[in-house]
Amino acid sequence: MDKLKLTNHIKDIELKNKMYKVIDKANSSMKNYDVKYTEFLNPHEIRNAVAILNSNSDIKYTVDGGYDESERSSIFIYPFYMEYEDIENSLRFIHIEGNFKFKSISHKDYLGALMSLGIKREKVGDIIIHENFAQVITSSDICDFIVMNLDKISRNSVTVKEISKEEIVYNPPNYKDISFTVSSERLDCIVSGIYNISRQDSLKYISADKVYVDYEKVTSPSKIIKDESLISVRGKGRAKVTQIGDITKKGKIKVQAKIIV
Repeated sequence: MDKLKLTNHIKDIELKNKMYKVIDKANSSMKNYDVKYTEFLNPHEIRNAVAILNSNSDIKYTVDGGYDESERSSIFIYPFYMEYEDIENSLRFIHIEGNFKFKSISHKDYLGALMSLGIKREKVGDIIIHENFAQVITSSDICDFIVMNLDKISRNSVTVKEISKEEIVYNPPNYKDISFTVSSERLDCIVSGIYNISRQDSLKYISADKVYVDYEKVTSPSKIIKDESLISVRGKGRAKVTQIGDITKKGKIKVQAKIIV
């Protein structure tokens, strides 16, 4: 598989490099007739990887994040004559529990604690948050390290153990409904409205490569946002635009959104 040809349409250097790695694994799988798997990818990265892998019929692949509702997933790449059920799965599952009744612990707290151990983000899949515990999907090579070394989440002592896939309990994220008006459906206006910041500040986030729409990095403030778009601003969280609505008497556009809390 030709890396340059298959990624020629990708302008984002970070995404292009990740797709290079996917193609390297596919080529290795075809050459050695074995199973390869990627690090955890977000949905936008997965869409790009799947489009590339579909260009070759000598390999098969399966996208697996550990449970049905997973957001971040790994792609398993294997020879065309194999079945996924026959492959030893490299995903492992961790249960983190603590007494958090005096402080609400967020996804950011869990992720920060894992990153403080020196773990790369790409080694960690979804973090499923519950009231007094969280469950984390990881790659096989870091699971034991986390179990042995993670002992605190945001200054709270925790117990950590490995669990089976069957013990994973999905918990949908909580949302806070918000509404606001904007002068345009442009990205900079929507970001300003969602996070209650100035247009100038929203432009700073966009120009600093910190804004994503449906997991894709967007550097153009003039991008038009549509219903159901997922907006993410690094350091400020994520929100889904549920409706770009009617025009007010003053010519403003009504917007409804849900901030993920």
